[in-house]
Amino acid sequence: MSSSPLPHALALAMITFASPTDEAQAAQLMQPCLIRVVDNIRKHTETLDWRADYLEQVRWPGSATPEQRQRVRDLAAQLSEASPEEEKAIRQQLSQLPAPSPGYELRLTEGAGEASTEEPRTATLDVWELCFEVCFSDYQPPQPASVDPALLDDDGEIDWLALDEKAKTLVEQAIDQATAAA
Repeated sequence: MSSSPLPHALALAMITFASPTDEAQAAQLMQPCLIRVVDNIRKHTETLDWRADYLEQVRWPGSATPEQRQRVRDLAAQLSEASPEEEKAIRQQLSQLPAPSPGYELRLTEGAGEASTEEPRTATLDVWELCFEVCFSDYQPPQPASVDPALLDDDGEIDWLALDEKAKTLVEQAIDQATAAA
């Protein structure tokens, strides 16, 4: 059985870090950040008259040509039925091509379930961007990212209360701003 990188590890590949310590701490924090962001999205959208849907996106590096993208898709499709030897060769070919990164989009639709002649208002949020805002201090791509020290205790362990509070605050602000602007 082969393993593929976790989505949060692929998402971190898009970030430039201020230091190796920030990169190591981000690897520790990103999955908990994602969990807290998604949970707080659920909690906050339950209080609104908006339906929440998640869409998986694929982000390609700007340098990836259409031919390279198709080649990656073709090789990835071959992986599921490849023998161990073929899998190794396919993975070698994939390592030479631009790699896509996962993206998760939250699409909010106002008045979900109501019959109306008007087009419903919609708002969209990038879930990974929300995670990055929670994880990092003053996250401003393409600036190098630094982990928010308030999310870790003196022993370098995750401060779960601080993480949850920051996620809750940023998720509520992001959803409220997005729905107000829709």
